[in-house]
Amino acid sequence: MLGRAPVLDFDGTIAVLDVDWVGLRKRLGVTRIDDLWTGRRAADWEIVARAETDAARVAEPVETVCAALGDTAVFAVLTSNSERCVRAFFDRWPDLAGRLVHIAGRETLAGPKSNFARFSRAYRLCAETTASWRGSNPVVYVGDAAYELAFAGRLGAFTLHPKDLVKPV
Repeated sequence: MLGRAPVLDFDGTIAVLDVDWVGLRKRLGVTRIDDLWTGRRAADWEIVARAETDAARVAEPVETVCAALGDTAVFAVLTSNSERCVRAFFDRWPDLAGRLVHIAGRETLAGPKSNFARFSRAYRLCAETTASWRGSNPVVYVGDAAYELAFAGRLGAFTLHPKDLVKPV
């Protein structure tokens, strides 16, 4: 279903990060974490990255998605989380880590993932990195947010929500 080389979101799609987002936003004095893109210091982003990475070290995998990744040749991750966080999660899953060929995270995005131009640039990096394994097949993009599925669809991807991977009993 995912094909040989999908592109996936991370938090809520591959892993479930248990981050106290409410407490973190309060501590940083913002309404949304994306508000940090407006004139915030690197120290604020480091606080967020540390919280995400700590959560990734103990995060539960989304079983249906991780099981489906076992049938892929490679995959790429496109996420608003820190790239360090994604690596910390996959350090615990060496079989999957060996198939992860690209991470386009917050550092690559350099702005909110909900911005189509930023999403598009990062998506294209992921698609280019996985192209040789995919051949002429379209990118399969798996994500849990409506905007990212819409963006990926606009870019020509076949889109799936993680719940689409639940196998019927």
